[in-house]
Amino acid sequence: MKEYLRRAQASEERRHGLGILFSPPGDRGIVLVIGIMFIVVLAALGTIGYITASNDLMISRNYMDLNAASYSAKAGLAEAKERLRLPKSDAKYMGDPSAGGNDAWWSAYLLPSANFNTGMDPAYSSNYRNYIPTSASKTSTSVAANSAQTANSDFWVKIRHKREYDAEQLGHTTAKPHYLDNDGSTSAHTAASPGNIIYYGYGNPANNTQLVQFTTAAGTSFRPVEVVTAYGTNRQSGVAFEAEMVRFPGPPIVGAIYAKGDVTGNGSSLSVDGSDNCGVAAAKPPIYTLQPSITNTSGSPTLAPTGPVTGPDNLDIVSYVNALKASISVVLTSDVNGATIGSSTNYLTVYSDTNNPYNVGGLKLQNVTGYGILLVEGDCTFGGGFTWNGLVLVTGTLVFNGGGAGINIRGAVMAEQTVDLNGGIDVRYDSCHAEKAVSTQSLDLINWRDVNLLQ
Repeated sequence: MKEYLRRAQASEERRHGLGILFSPPGDRGIVLVIGIMFIVVLAALGTIGYITASNDLMISRNYMDLNAASYSAKAGLAEAKERLRLPKSDAKYMGDPSAGGNDAWWSAYLLPSANFNTGMDPAYSSNYRNYIPTSASKTSTSVAANSAQTANSDFWVKIRHKREYDAEQLGHTTAKPHYLDNDGSTSAHTAASPGNIIYYGYGNPANNTQLVQFTTAAGTSFRPVEVVTAYGTNRQSGVAFEAEMVRFPGPPIVGAIYAKGDVTGNGSSLSVDGSDNCGVAAAKPPIYTLQPSITNTSGSPTLAPTGPVTGPDNLDIVSYVNALKASISVVLTSDVNGATIGSSTNYLTVYSDTNNPYNVGGLKLQNVTGYGILLVEGDCTFGGGFTWNGLVLVTGTLVFNGGGAGINIRGAVMAEQTVDLNGGIDVRYDSCHAEKAVSTQSLDLINWRDVNLLQ
């Protein structure tokens, strides 16, 4: 009996001692459930982490794709902007090729490759010309690469003139006008009948020095507002930007010679004519001074088609010079005697700051023939043999000393202060030379919007 009790006690001790290794059947079930739950939680956390990481990667990729598409579209806008500023004679010119440059139904596509069809353009209309211009033909409609960008650029661009319907889509009404409606029509328009072209220039009859958007029932020498839409894509993402671009038309011309100070003309060899030398624009006064400044002449000068005028037009010549400086192609740092600047096919913007470096008495030019825009900050003197085709803007005093071969200007002259006219001088207003002088100015963006997200 004692032996049995001893063995039973030893067995109980062994069983109790191993309890830390072996649980009763009920305890073992709880551990298994907890273990499975732990594994499930870990799996769920892993799945959530994977999904989160995948979503972050997808968002990041989509963001990069949209950025790439935006860069492509902006590249298209930049190229269109540069090619619109070129002269019509340039092989890369992208603007309206019509004689007046104002064909109401003109449109053109800029394509980096031939991988394009009209179904890609959600605003395609067969009413428009839909040209795809090349160096061989500005009126070609055959799909072909005509962009300076590489063939794998993911964009395409459409350019057309702004019409009244476009302005109405952006909120133009008679109560809230976006432009001056000078064509006599105030009715609403449609995509199929979009109304007249909207131009940008000095088209306000009440203020001939104010830059505005306007329509007109008569002709105009000002350029249309261009609507440029650029579509950029990258994989499955895409963007579309629409920009309105305008060309700065240069300063308003109110006379063949304009000055804020007095104009003095000496001698009978002086001739100033405000009639348009190229027969396109309306005549201007030969000399216009800002009141109360006046024109004083001696001898028997020739002033046509009327006499000199004094009036209220206060042209901000300094601002015009600053605006035109963006296109400087030639800088003069000293006087010039004997030179040809530009040509009849290459109008340039010539600039001189007489205070940098300092030039005593201002800039002196004689025996110089030039084409384009002459900008002088400070005083300037023209000597004999000076000929200029285009615009002359001087922020100081301007002196003409037309001895010898005389002084000949075709275009217009503007001075911030006084003008002295001496000797043989022949100045004629010429809208053609003035227009050519500013025709290669860079275009400005006056409106920009994101018009679509492509899927």
